[in-house]
Amino acid sequence: AAMLALWVCTALSSMEMLAPTSRPAVGVPRTLAPAMSIQYGGVAHAGVLVADTQRALRFYTAVLGMEDETHLRPNLPFPGAFVRAGQQQIHIMELPNPDPVDGRPEHGGRDRHLALTIKDLEPLKKKLQAEDVVYTMSKSGRAALFCRDLDGNAMEFMETPDL
Repeated sequence: AAMLALWVCTALSSMEMLAPTSRPAVGVPRTLAPAMSIQYGGVAHAGVLVADTQRALRFYTAVLGMEDETHLRPNLPFPGAFVRAGQQQIHIMELPNPDPVDGRPEHGGRDRHLALTIKDLEPLKKKLQAEDVVYTMSKSGRAALFCRDLDGNAMEFMETPDL
């Protein structure tokens, strides 16, 4: 048994010598110094995956009140649409979804989500209720509403009266 243990330790040591040298994982910063030269202007757009472009476009425009800007969309090799929400766009992309649609958290604030500012939540609440769209309010107590589109993409609407 002692001889076997010695052989295992020797074999493991030999394997460690053959292992590649250790290096940081891709995307892990090598220093803690801030990247001072990077300047951001904001989020230009967000993309969402959907099963049916026309169905999603109707939801984003007729229910959420966004503006259809599909005329600005370049000719891409898959169906899709663009909608405007204030200064930003949402790109609706009809592509296979690699993520599960079912089994997502009930409250969108506990899932990946897109956050948008909105002047007043009341008109949105009324429209969501009229269309039987389930929503939840922020668990922090602030004036924010969470819902999902027809494909399970979570969205947050933050009331910002001074828009």
